[in-house]
Amino acid sequence: MSIPVHFLPGRVYGGPMKANRRALLVRSGMEQFSRYGYRDVSVSDIVRECGLSVGTFYKYFSGKETFYEHILAVIEKEGIRKAEEVIGRLHSPINKLKALYQFVVLGMRRYPILRGILRRDERFLYPGIDLEGGSVGNLRHRIESMVQEIIRDGSRRGVFRPGLYHDAQGLVMALLDTVILNLEDPRVEQLSQDMLVLIQRGLRRRLRLRRRDERRDRRIFGEDTPLDWLET
Repeated sequence: MSIPVHFLPGRVYGGPMKANRRALLVRSGMEQFSRYGYRDVSVSDIVRECGLSVGTFYKYFSGKETFYEHILAVIEKEGIRKAEEVIGRLHSPINKLKALYQFVVLGMRRYPILRGILRRDERFLYPGIDLEGGSVGNLRHRIESMVQEIIRDGSRRGVFRPGLYHDAQGLVMALLDTVILNLEDPRVEQLSQDMLVLIQRGLRRRLRLRRRDERRDRRIFGEDTPLDWLET
């Protein structure tokens, strides 16, 4: 798994050499944890991959658990930033919900560590890991908050009809979880598309939608965008 350079926490930690060593450790850790899980990766494995010593590792991190938490925090911050950036560019509540949905699904594929934790895969867990709080919990809470904000905005603008459901936000999150739990299934692509249709038709009012918002979103991605989750 190749980790993009922009994803690594570069200059903020001090001089170039110090930053580079820390970034190398994070890169190595993210790649190995993604491939083998938490339990089957040692500090020695991490430093060997990037040509550093065990002593160098402990200059920056107090142990493997702390190091793992740091990587989760990096994923959380980057995930929240990118999700807010994607949603912030759109205007239609339907498109915002679909975009957030696809962003989460793609993120689970891109970061096996996060997917493994959310699926409660023991290979990616350690005793005492906080699945409700911490970095993983914070990311999920932020996604839930964004779903709630989008549904509330759509209802206020007459696009959604959440009153038909006991918990519209919980419904959308349950659909997301269903796809996450089935990412290894070869039929997941079709399942994902079906979920998007269900979200759109299940929440949408039988009213004429605001075509102005649809046109604005089309201009953002281009008239010939291959993103078929945009409203048509």
